[in-house]
Amino acid sequence: MKKKNSRWKTGIAICLSVICLICAGCSKSNEQDKIKETVKTVVELQMNAPNEKAIFKNYFSDNIEDTEKGFEQYNAYLKETYAPYFTESTFDLYTRTGEFDIFHTVADRYGYQLKVNDVNVEQNEVTPTNYNFIVHLDYVNKDGEKTAIEITGVAIMRDDKIAKMSYLGDKQLLRSLISGGLE
Repeated sequence: MKKKNSRWKTGIAICLSVICLICAGCSKSNEQDKIKETVKTVVELQMNAPNEKAIFKNYFSDNIEDTEKGFEQYNAYLKETYAPYFTESTFDLYTRTGEFDIFHTVADRYGYQLKVNDVNVEQNEVTPTNYNFIVHLDYVNKDGEKTAIEITGVAIMRDDKIAKMSYLGDKQLLRSLISGGLE
């Protein structure tokens, strides 16, 4: 009788262990999916440009009172749009440095458009807190000519939020986009 009880308890212990392992594996997968979706969302927000709401200068006028109100509105837009995806310190830094509106401002200034078609995000095998991404987008110049381009980057995650995000890859391409578009 004791052998049956012992086998039964062992069987239950094994089943519970397997269930715990399955649950842990699923939650890790869900966590990675959430992080990948966060990176994809931010890339789309930054690279689908221009977006009139994202351009700093659109919130200001010559009237000082309107300027204060515009500054508050712009900061509220940034907080609502980007703060959920970034660590607090990174959000503050990127707000101060204009990181969130750079592609929107230059696309507006030089009359071109960027449209994200796809974003592939993969966890870095060597550094698991890093997520590499590739953005496939269309560049449309002011004459309406469309060019497919690809930009790579990396997002460094801390507690499921972006601690740093950098666009890498072809530096000449990035410089061209920021200095007036592709020629």
